[in-house]
This record gives sequence, structure tokens and C-alpha cells, in this order.
Amino acid sequence: MKKALAIVLALALVMALGVTAFADGGKIVMLPPAMTSPFYASCIEGAQPVADALGYELEVMAPPSEDDYAGYKTLMEDAITGGAVGLACCCIDLEAVTAGIKDANAAGIPVVMFNTITELEGVDVYAYSGYNQYNGGAKIADWVNEQTGGKANVAIIEGLPSDYTTQRMGGFVDRCAEKYPEIVLVASQPGDWVRETGMNAAMDMIQAHPEINVIYGLSDEMALGAVQACKQLNRDDIICVGLDGNPNAFESVAAGELTATLDCGPVAIGANAIKAVVDAINGVALDEPVIEAETTVVDATLVADYLPKTAA
Repeated sequence: MKKALAIVLALALVMALGVTAFADGGKIVMLPPAMTSPFYASCIEGAQPVADALGYELEVMAPPSEDDYAGYKTLMEDAITGGAVGLACCCIDLEAVTAGIKDANAAGIPVVMFNTITELEGVDVYAYSGYNQYNGGAKIADWVNEQTGGKANVAIIEGLPSDYTTQRMGGFVDRCAEKYPEIVLVASQPGDWVRETGMNAAMDMIQAHPEINVIYGLSDEMALGAVQACKQLNRDDIICVGLDGNPNAFESVAAGELTATLDCGPVAIGANAIKAVVDAINGVALDEPVIEAETTVVDATLVADYLPKTAA
């Protein structure tokens, strides 16, 4: 299973580098934007064994929704004043997280960003553990081209206004404009990273543009909402593709519902983020601050490799 392999490789890296775990290295706080997406549970799944192996306590703090930027900033302040020795942060609003990073910098607490490789200005971030979201969108465009013979009417379900939406959508749109002129974007509507909102957006767009035959959700949760919309509208001819590589998305692909998802390596992203936090604590110098995870479009031909193995 790919997820288990990512954890094993992360731990092997820890051992290979000769890092010695000690009983109480302190508390590292991991701050996802919320826990509404299973993506962040997978990041934590990768982070926890690395923290354990290196002798650190891992505490996870997250606001109830991804647009609760004030709540996110408050949690960062709580982590800083609550004795954290390092922070691993991911926030949809980069301005909100930048303010918190400035406070961490002032307190001498190292910060690593995860699920992004967009480097921030005006603050000290030790490393960025993520994947190239723009290239991920382009990979999905390549896959759609292969599935449709280069002719498609596409609807996109956007996330909250952010660099995440800009990169994931921009990679797809730009690749189509450059290489696939008959893959046409006919509609786009926000889904706010939420399944139900994504379902409603998909239903609105399909009803307004019945010629749609591909829906690209900029997250798995929104793409799974599109699957629900297609079921309700009896549109089994529409390709639905997501982005994250969440376990429930793989299950949906295996069940013949969601057509594909982009696996973004969330387990590796989480593992690499915590390893980087510990390196920062130990004063390890980095030549390159970006730690990039691989991405793969996973459809029915590949999904078996991404499912939990069952006992014979």
C-alpha cells in the first residue's frame, strides 16, 4: 500500500540520517486549516510516527472550518504561548498565517509550512513540505485529454479564494489552452472545499450546461459532491475527477463512482514536515527549503495499489 510505504520511507530516512530520539524533545504543534478534509488526517498519519521516532510530542490544533482565519490565528497564538518548540502550519489564507509566523519568529520557534510550496515573503519559514499544485492541475488536464480524445466540456468546482484554488485551477486551464484547444471550460463555481457545497455547485452547472461531460473538483471532497450530483441527475456519462488522494476518494474510484483523483502524497507531506521541524530545532542548514512530494493521477487502472490490503 502506497500510504504505508510512505511512512516506512520517512522513518527509514530518519534512521539513515542518524538522528537520535530522546525521551522528551518537546511539543511540536501541527495546525491544519481544519479537519473537514480527510487529506489532513493522512498528513497527521504520516507526521505522528516521525514525531514518535524522534522523541517529540505531536499536538494537532485546527479550527472548525477552513475559512475561520481568525480562529486559526488564535490557535497559532495558543501554540506559541503554550510551550511549542516547533510549528507545522497549513492555512488557506496566507495573510492570516503570515501574522502568526511573525509571532513565532519573534518567539524563536521554528515554522514549517505543509501542503504548500509557495514561499512566503517577510517571514522566516524553515521549509515547505508539499506538492506542485499547478503541475498537479496540468497532470489532470493531460489525463482528461487521454480519457476524452482531446474533446471535452469541463466544469470546475473551485475552493475558497486562495493560492490553492489559483494554482490547481490555473495548471489545468493553462495546459488546456496550450495543448488541448478542444477541452473547453464552460462553467466554474465555488464549492468552498466542502462536499455538500460542491454537490450543489455541480448540480447548478450541469443543469445550466447539460453539455458538460467532465467535472474537475479542486479537492476530493468537492469532487465526491459532484459524484452525488451526477447520481441525482442520472448523469452517468460525466467524468468526475478530484485532487488530494484521500482514502475515501480511492474507495470511490474502486467502486466505479469517482473516475479519478490526483494522489498528492499527504502521508509523505506530513512525515517530511515533522522531520523538517526537528531539523530546524537542531539547527540543520538546508540548501533547498522546498520538499516536494510526487503526484499521480489514480484511476481504475491504478487504484488497487492505493487501497488497504485485506487479509487472505
